[in-house]
Amino acid sequence: MCGIAGYVDFSGRTSPSVIGEMTKKIIYRGPDSTGEYKSRDNVAALGIRRLRIIDLTSGDQPIKNEDGSIVVIYNGEIYNYKSLREELEKRGHKFKTQTDTEVLVHGYEEYGEDFVPKLNGMFAFALWDERGHKIFLGRDRVGVKPLYYYVTSNLLIFGSEPKVILSHPLYKKKIDSRALAMYGYLGFLPGDQAMFSGIKKLLPGHTLSFKKSGLKVTKYFELNSSAEDRGENIDKLLETAVKSQLVSDVPVGVFLSGGLDSSLIAYYVTKFKKLKSFSIGFKEEGFDEAKYAHSVARKIGTEHYSQEFSPKDVVDIYEAIIPKLDEPLADASLFPTYKVSKLARQYVTVALSGDGGDELFGGYPTHQAHLYANLLKFLPNPLLSGLLEGLPESVVNLFPTSFKDYPKKHLAKIVLKGMKFGDLERQLYWMRTFFIGENNLFEKPDMSFLSKMVPNLDKFDKRRVGQVVDFYTYLRDDFLVKTDRASMLNSLEVRVPYLDNNVLAWAFSTRKPHISLFKTKLQLRKLLENKLPLVAKRPKKGFGIPLKNWLKGDLKEFAYSMLGNSKLHFYVDRRKIEDVWKTHQEGKENNAGAIWMLVMLSGWLDNWV
Repeated sequence: MCGIAGYVDFSGRTSPSVIGEMTKKIIYRGPDSTGEYKSRDNVAALGIRRLRIIDLTSGDQPIKNEDGSIVVIYNGEIYNYKSLREELEKRGHKFKTQTDTEVLVHGYEEYGEDFVPKLNGMFAFALWDERGHKIFLGRDRVGVKPLYYYVTSNLLIFGSEPKVILSHPLYKKKIDSRALAMYGYLGFLPGDQAMFSGIKKLLPGHTLSFKKSGLKVTKYFELNSSAEDRGENIDKLLETAVKSQLVSDVPVGVFLSGGLDSSLIAYYVTKFKKLKSFSIGFKEEGFDEAKYAHSVARKIGTEHYSQEFSPKDVVDIYEAIIPKLDEPLADASLFPTYKVSKLARQYVTVALSGDGGDELFGGYPTHQAHLYANLLKFLPNPLLSGLLEGLPESVVNLFPTSFKDYPKKHLAKIVLKGMKFGDLERQLYWMRTFFIGENNLFEKPDMSFLSKMVPNLDKFDKRRVGQVVDFYTYLRDDFLVKTDRASMLNSLEVRVPYLDNNVLAWAFSTRKPHISLFKTKLQLRKLLENKLPLVAKRPKKGFGIPLKNWLKGDLKEFAYSMLGNSKLHFYVDRRKIEDVWKTHQEGKENNAGAIWMLVMLSGWLDNWV
């Protein structure tokens, strides 16, 4: 796990000393070592900050091929590197290290740019081809590891985070107004968008090559609903994925909330190793899962560590991360994720996580709600709303909603309101409204580009459309960004077995249903019935914090002070902010998501604009 940075400047205007300044910005991503490479003519420079995980003695980067003509830096882990290495050695390649990094240079030597689809892992890499005088960038299929870039006719700057690009003297910083509006609407930045003008994310499942003749971006992966059914067993696939992700030369642990996803991963872990597990608890009963985590830990035999999360943690963590968070993120679960990462880092350098289980295996109530939408699509919305008002609570409780701090009927109304939209717009509306609310504090951005970003949605079974949309949006641009930043700010590597290539393929191509009208994660629950039967019956609980009440209590003064920021008022109408705040404090609306979106934006503006 590392942080990478670099540039290719065919105009020759960049001083080679810049690369050192770029990597200094992300020391926390790799505190163990640093490395640099400069091309013979100083056109290109690569920089790396390394967190040593595999081959601690000879695995420092950059790493070169036999004659030094191909050089690579990368962030992540290649889990099938041993089989790839054997294949390449049979073809005559000579390896100098035991690290997974080296398969990248020899894979490129042997297969050219076509080697990337062979990789099973989480990665963002940059490879300089001295003979071809080009740079080649690649990002993993899901987007576990970040990679940003900025390009002009003769200049490419790239890095693990936008801040490394901002530190290059040829980039002139400017806010992208479209991205700002998108953040205000969704609370994160989907697709290739970044908060600074001209900077883009390399999309997951894509590669980029840049040479004097120009730029080429190529897609090498997208979800496939019709993959060949090879009779694979998801139990075996998950077990194999966990086993491959336990490979490490440093201590490994596991995040354990006590829910389905993390408990199943922890169960597989204990089949191979006795590890430490980590969780976060709350005083608030509706949010606390600590007792479930402790129960699972006792059952499977992990050495468990837990800490309580409080409003004071929010303020302390905010002050610690905002100066380093170069893009705002409204997902409040960033904060407990940061705390559990900090706890884990006291004992281990690597932690396995249950991220991706919901998106792949139908874990959200919104995934079920699409089934209701298809059943009720012929009924007019006013009729449905009228029926809803007359239903007793016992019936309303059957609606697929498990979000905290919301009355059931209010959530059911949101579900009904979204039914008028098509599949893509409906899922985004539901998720956005549940997390941010109905308020439009910015002008609603143009969402049309998202249809291109979610390819072939119509080819998937109607029971899977919510999962597909979440895979291409919330998973990779909210939840994985949250985990990456929270963990790397603590110099902790987090691995995600659910996002293994083979597990991913099975989840979206199997003909077995993941959801029904009244139950989520059917396939994962079946696995747990014989392993951890009590966990198999547990309902979905998100990893959030009690923002609704805290913003009216312990966090009231802190949040209101951030909303008073004059920089914030330059971009958001102060009267709208005051109205959102007032109606929340009076209990007329739950505006916690919108308020928190503004609080995070306020801190970002103070530090980065």
